[in-house]
Amino acid sequence: MAEYVFKIKKGEIEIEISSDEAKFIEDELSKWREDILKQSSN
Repeated sequence: MAEYVFKIKKGEIEIEISSDEAKFIEDELSKWREDILKQSSN
């Protein structure tokens, strides 16, 4: 069974999300991408 891991780090802050469900990771990445794009357009 595959395990998917999403890890992001900026300075001292590090967030890691892991799951064996590809759909869950895909949804989380989509949320992060939307938030990052919103912040960079401000």
